[in-house]
Amino acid sequence: MNKKDININFFNGWSHNMAYILGFLFADGNIVKTKRGTHFVSFYSADFKLLRSIKVAMTSTHKLSRRNSVGGIVYRIQIGSKKLFDILSVRYGLVPNKTRRMRLPSIPKKYVSAFVRGYFDGDGNVWSGKIHKNRKKSTDALLVCFTSASFFFLKDLLCILRQAGLIGGSLHTSKTGTFSRLSFSTQDALKMYQIMYNGSHTLFLQRKKAIFEKYIAAIA
Repeated sequence: MNKKDININFFNGWSHNMAYILGFLFADGNIVKTKRGTHFVSFYSADFKLLRSIKVAMTSTHKLSRRNSVGGIVYRIQIGSKKLFDILSVRYGLVPNKTRRMRLPSIPKKYVSAFVRGYFDGDGNVWSGKIHKNRKKSTDALLVCFTSASFFFLKDLLCILRQAGLIGGSLHTSKTGTFSRLSFSTQDALKMYQIMYNGSHTLFLQRKKAIFEKYIAAIA
């Protein structure tokens, strides 16, 4: 293998790992074409182990670098490849410096759960705690949300999640117009857990999955 090798055909066919990594790339990745005409595909995460697992899944020998950011330490994999760039932009509609125009790609039903889990691990969040604390009896709640610069991406996401069995969902754009958020309350959040973790998977953020499972154990 060369010093910087990778499975260049990784995104040519669907698999659970491919769908997860594509979803993660839509959330916490980027494709870039420089002024010199070079092409890069980059992944970012504060979780070192997750990026290392993505490297393994893609048979990549690229360096996993550490960077300091405003939010803390971030790890990055940067892959120089015009072929990967072209596949991601032409076949799946990923755009450089993801904008409000970003749309959800067409995903085979079999791989929707993996794609959603990948996007969730990048730009999703789950919260568990008490609500209505000012009432005589507070309520245990589980909340899930997805964030994107593209309102239409989240609108597409809401559509496929409704097809998967979710009933509610609240979609709002921030007052500044810089991002949108798709949120689900307890019953839909529990269904989201079933959708995203419905099998034996190796790619997921344990700390997010643990929040679901702690809530589920508490109400059992």
